[in-house]
Amino acid sequence: REILRAFLDSRKPTLTRQYQHKLEQTENRLHVVEGLLTALNNLDAIITILRNAPDGTTAKQEFQQQFDLSERQCDAILAMPLRRLTGLERENLETEHQNLLQERERLQLLLSDRRELLKSMKKELRSLKKKFGDERRTRIQTEEERQEESQQLEEIIAEEVEEEVVLEFTQKGYVRRSSVRSYQRRQTKLGDDIGSKLQNIEEDVALQTEKALTTQELLTITRDGKAYTISVNDIPITQRQSRGTPLVNLLPGSVPSDANVVVTQMLLTEELLEQDMVLVTRKGKIKRAPLQEFTNLTGRGLTAMKVKKGDEVAHVTLANVGEEIVLGTSGGRLLRFLVNDDNLAVMGRAAQGPQGLRLGRSETVVGVAAVLSGQDCVLMVSAAGFAKRMPVDALRMGKRGDIGTQSFQFSQKTDQLVSLTHAMPNTNVTLLTDNDRIAVISVDSVPRQGRTGQCDRIVKPTRGESITQVVRVIFPDDDANSSQASPEEE
Repeated sequence: REILRAFLDSRKPTLTRQYQHKLEQTENRLHVVEGLLTALNNLDAIITILRNAPDGTTAKQEFQQQFDLSERQCDAILAMPLRRLTGLERENLETEHQNLLQERERLQLLLSDRRELLKSMKKELRSLKKKFGDERRTRIQTEEERQEESQQLEEIIAEEVEEEVVLEFTQKGYVRRSSVRSYQRRQTKLGDDIGSKLQNIEEDVALQTEKALTTQELLTITRDGKAYTISVNDIPITQRQSRGTPLVNLLPGSVPSDANVVVTQMLLTEELLEQDMVLVTRKGKIKRAPLQEFTNLTGRGLTAMKVKKGDEVAHVTLANVGEEIVLGTSGGRLLRFLVNDDNLAVMGRAAQGPQGLRLGRSETVVGVAAVLSGQDCVLMVSAAGFAKRMPVDALRMGKRGDIGTQSFQFSQKTDQLVSLTHAMPNTNVTLLTDNDRIAVISVDSVPRQGRTGQCDRIVKPTRGESITQVVRVIFPDDDANSSQASPEEE
């Protein structure tokens, strides 16, 4: 009781000020309503004054002299709309007048009688208790209790059983998760049943397959430059004959539902986290950022690269200082430069990045390849199905921002380059067309050519058909290849 009394006494000054303010507002409104009622009771005289007055100021003075009205009441009469003259409006004004009188009387009583004021405060507290008196949703902990609970959670997480699974990323943007045994029992390599000629495939073909642990994270980069991580354990297990889960459905709801919104996905392993991520936009902006910064992301994701309107992130690869970057344009020009702090410095997350190479008016960047030395080769593929495997040594070493060197000779005037990728030995690439046809080509089957060498036609699209995408196929049992492969998609 004493605590309640002390609380009420501390609350009294605030509540008194509130009631005084309400009383002032009530009296002001009551004053205006009384003026409107006076005007309605003397309507003929009011209309006569308004008809004969040359302006509003003269009419206001007449109202004050004849009816003893204040300036505020006169202003309210002059602003009164014609609908106030109806019987219903008159009745509403009279009702409001009575309510205001009662409210003024109640407020005056509360301010003059302490007992009534306390009763009102108790009533207010009961109302608040009824509305907000639910159980506490938070816990108050000491620092020792918080540390003990954090340690318990860490122990629970550490005790989580790691399971080895296989993730398959398909042509249509789905991800399938299955056990290693289930994958080995039902899956054949892409290329065992698909030849080097373009053909229609009814099923959704897996383009990237990786072994993973359920405790690992999957990093995805979207075309607007945002990065998101997904726990492998959160990817639903794929039932038999199921298409899998759209990868975009595992991202936050703010990400567009278009299956092509994801540029690339990569499993974050300890080896990869030691490397830098290189992002390139379609209009040639390039940026290097440590991959280590993109782990354990929140649901909102993280900006990996700032992208201007009309541009988008189109290519992602991994590289370290001392390696070389090769950029390719749709016009067949290639630029080779060394990865170092002068050419490609590490930049903050909100940075856009400098221009990677100069582009023509209608040109775009079609690929990026990170190579260890000039002995490595790059593979170029055009929309008409022509290809060329060229050693990097055939290109002169340039600097970021240079114009590059013409390295692909087109046999058709309307042809253009659609892909540039690292030509790794003993690997396959998948070619996809705008008619949803597919072919698998061995990289080693494409002849090596110099910079001025002729290109060979590896596939022949039908009339009006074009190659739109070239993806390096990655399998979990390709130990030799997966150790070198960077998760890039052209």
